[in-house]
Amino acid sequence: MLSLQMVLYGYSLLLLAFLLLDSRAARKAYTRTTVLFRWIIRVTMLILLVEAMTFAVDRVPGEALYWAAYLSNSLLFLMTLAPLSLWLVYLDECILTDEREKKRKRMVYAAFNLLAVSIVIVNIFTGILFTIEPGNVYTRGPAVPGMMALNGILFFGYLPTLRNYRKFIIGRIYELILALGVLPLLGATIQMLFYGTPMLWPMMALVALAAHFLVEKEEIRKDSLTGLCSRMQMEARAQYLIDRHQRFSLILLDIDQFKNINDTFGHEEGDRALCVIATLLQKSIKQIDSAYRYAGDEFILIIESGAPEASSRVVERLKSNLEKYNQAGNMPYTLSFSCGIVFYDATTAAS
Repeated sequence: MLSLQMVLYGYSLLLLAFLLLDSRAARKAYTRTTVLFRWIIRVTMLILLVEAMTFAVDRVPGEALYWAAYLSNSLLFLMTLAPLSLWLVYLDECILTDEREKKRKRMVYAAFNLLAVSIVIVNIFTGILFTIEPGNVYTRGPAVPGMMALNGILFFGYLPTLRNYRKFIIGRIYELILALGVLPLLGATIQMLFYGTPMLWPMMALVALAAHFLVEKEEIRKDSLTGLCSRMQMEARAQYLIDRHQRFSLILLDIDQFKNINDTFGHEEGDRALCVIATLLQKSIKQIDSAYRYAGDEFILIIESGAPEASSRVVERLKSNLEKYNQAGNMPYTLSFSCGIVFYDATTAAS
């Protein structure tokens, strides 16, 4: 059994190490979600190593190994809420826009972790979580199910956020949330029913793999100059909306006289103009909408509103923001753009 456990830990650690290295190699600069993702991987790797230690020293006699068993199990329970808490912070960064609400939710996550720390401290005097019996035999205490239930309370208590911000959640985030809810729960259930079968934290490694492909790879595909999503991501999002018969608008725009800017002021200034337009595009749309660099000086906006006039309002906001920027005199030329708008209605398209 011990060899099977070590194989599971070994594969899980190799998987997480690959994800950590891949996320590091793929980017020159990290977003806040990527920084959190890397910390989640590190913490999960640490927990896997600690849990592997608990199984390695279990039932192996010796005073030194007694303390190794006691300390490793204590550390394991101390960290038991940390990965889920970090995942929820990660989701907050993907979904929420209000920094005050993010801080408030982080205080809730911190309170849950402090509760876990308190239970571990109480265990020193009462053994409510575990005891190490003669022969270094680990024995569960009555509070273990309660400690595991804290993860469930934390996760299911997060679900109202999904209802309140459902318009801001793209399909892949839902898939990650599903993986975060199902895989650890399945692993914890197996581990509770069949002691000695380490499944909880290997399942958390699979959640990291899901996040890597569902979210982090999408971030990597963004345009390196402007930070906007790519043409490939635009096509995928548009197809997603079409498949669900959702009404939306596409705004295609390009910068006027962009070639003259490059020829007169140089390509570095042309790049600056592209970045200015990209910033103003993001400033002019709602969070539910999205901006993409299509090609060269061409950009596309997807406006996820069922009202055809919503796209015209976006164009007016963009013109207003661009006019303010031009009046500030930050560039030796005046920026302007031309655009076209198309509205997609599934009922009209079908007919």
